[in-house]
Amino acid sequence: MTRYKFLLHIILISFIKSQTASDAIRLIENEVGYGARSLALGGAYTAMGNDHSGMYWNPAGLANINNGSIYIETHNNNSLNRTTYLNQATSTPLRLSRINGLGIIIPIPTVRGSLVFGMGYNRIKHYDGLMKFSGFSSEDNGLKFPITVDGNQESHFFSQNVNRSETVSSIGTMDQLTFSFGIALSPNLSGGLSLSRVTSEEKYDFEFNQNDIQNKFTEFPKDFNNYDLIQSLDTESKAWQIKGGLKFILSNWFRMGVSLSLPYTISVIERHGTSEVLTFDNGDSSDAIESGYYDYKIKAPTIIDFGGAFTFEALSLSSSFRIIDWSSMRFDLKGLQYNSDDYIYLRNENDFFKFQYDNFSTQIRLGVETLIELNKNFGITLRGGYASIPSPKKNQYVKDYYSVGAGIPVSSNVVLDLAWIFNTWENRSSDIYTPAGTDENVREVKFYVNCSYLF
Repeated sequence: MTRYKFLLHIILISFIKSQTASDAIRLIENEVGYGARSLALGGAYTAMGNDHSGMYWNPAGLANINNGSIYIETHNNNSLNRTTYLNQATSTPLRLSRINGLGIIIPIPTVRGSLVFGMGYNRIKHYDGLMKFSGFSSEDNGLKFPITVDGNQESHFFSQNVNRSETVSSIGTMDQLTFSFGIALSPNLSGGLSLSRVTSEEKYDFEFNQNDIQNKFTEFPKDFNNYDLIQSLDTESKAWQIKGGLKFILSNWFRMGVSLSLPYTISVIERHGTSEVLTFDNGDSSDAIESGYYDYKIKAPTIIDFGGAFTFEALSLSSSFRIIDWSSMRFDLKGLQYNSDDYIYLRNENDFFKFQYDNFSTQIRLGVETLIELNKNFGITLRGGYASIPSPKKNQYVKDYYSVGAGIPVSSNVVLDLAWIFNTWENRSSDIYTPAGTDENVREVKFYVNCSYLF
């Protein structure tokens, strides 16, 4: 009897068509922003914005900057993913460091009021993540393969009483090249505008292995030994984003701010690759490779930020609220043939935005900042913050972020800002290969260092 080489059946066919509502949301959800000072305040910066990060939070705050500056910022991510699969826990650390931004702020001399320009290249979102797990499972995942023997094809199951392992990783960033200005419209009112070229790159990899570790599959032709699956997804996106803002000084101790990010269109390119190899006890093997290329457009929603800040001598308290209508996101159907397969598929995905995602998701951010004078000529600014970021999906998780930081004047022209962001979250997930599911407990510590030279 002879077992013929065959083309494997790739069962995760939905991976090839990965333009889903959840993938579109994932492109822009959980934006962190940038700026060590603003992040140490939990992002409660809409009513402040008087440093370079105002280009992101509220460009109107640039009008309150007196000195020009050149800045550079770094980002360090130190996380630990403890994944439990079939009562077996695997701890996977992830450590990454990269430049987070650099730019320049230039005040223009004016007869009255102020006019300040800013330009910077900054990272506003990090896609980094890593998860690993392994364990012996008796649960049936339905995995089967068509095998042809002596001209007869029959499907045979290789689906339970096996050892399974997965590795899921992603790496990448979303970046902004921003041109911005802030202008004093009156003694108590300033306005600003930011134009950003937004780009992102993410590399996602999924590896699955299933092994007959207890030698339970020995009968020809289903004497399976090992199955390896590797899937990769490289995503690139680009867009133009316009953000405008206003800042109101209502008294010596209270100010308010509001910023509006207009809806924008994201152009996305995806490159897919899938490779699988099945081996048998006698050393025979069969493999298959699939690849794909897709490009499409997504219409991103309006984003509104508003907040207030109280200042009492050396103490400042701030709050911000970000409102996003996730249900208004859409795949752009222009250019697709009406009622074609792609048109119908994306139209159906657009319905998921309406029914599965919140109409108005509200992020809450709080911050406190105080100056500690060590002597008449030197002081350190201490900061703390909190952010509550709900999932775009209805009735899902809420991520809580806690932050601390400090501002240290190194010299009369150099200021060092530090920020630590702490986050712990849990997630329950499963896929068709591991239906028993996993429980993730992720602890993240992100560290930002910003160095500014004042001129």
